[in-house]
Amino acid sequence: MHLFFRWQSLQKGEPDPGSKNAAATTCREVFWRPHGVSVFPPGGFSLRFLIWWAFHHLGVFYNRDYAVFLMFDGPRLVHRSCIFPGFFRFPFMGPEDLQVGDTWTHPDLRGKGLATHALRAITGGKGGTGRNFWYVVEASNQASIRAVEKAGFERVGMGSKRPRAGLRVLGYYAIENEITLRGQD
Repeated sequence: MHLFFRWQSLQKGEPDPGSKNAAATTCREVFWRPHGVSVFPPGGFSLRFLIWWAFHHLGVFYNRDYAVFLMFDGPRLVHRSCIFPGFFRFPFMGPEDLQVGDTWTHPDLRGKGLATHALRAITGGKGGTGRNFWYVVEASNQASIRAVEKAGFERVGMGSKRPRAGLRVLGYYAIENEITLRGQD
């Protein structure tokens, strides 16, 4: 079972990332974007990045805003959050929406607020009128749930990953139990 969270943009630059916590204060932040033959972000050598680079260049993603938000403490990568435009796995997303996923924090710095800070920086840096940001998390992942709620995302439902044509690789995420949010009655 997965939980689905959403943050709705009002205008570019919202929300205010606020003050950085002590762990984030010394970090250098980078929004990496694929360009040319630049397939892998710094510190991110994985086949997944090759697939996402291909999706970006082949137009599989609904828009051109695929990026990776990176935080470094000196040369050491301490946090990574991927930013994905919608595609066939996320049919509930609009054409300008983004999904934050494949998030990783260095084990020594987990629980220090880096993921929450990254989510605020992403929504602040990539926001725009009418743009939604989505975050899908396993219902048992309490650390990620706390981070996304602290960043101001609202839970919009529960759901699951479903196979398409009997294949998990072509699967998609479906919101099965939507929650009515304040002001949307």
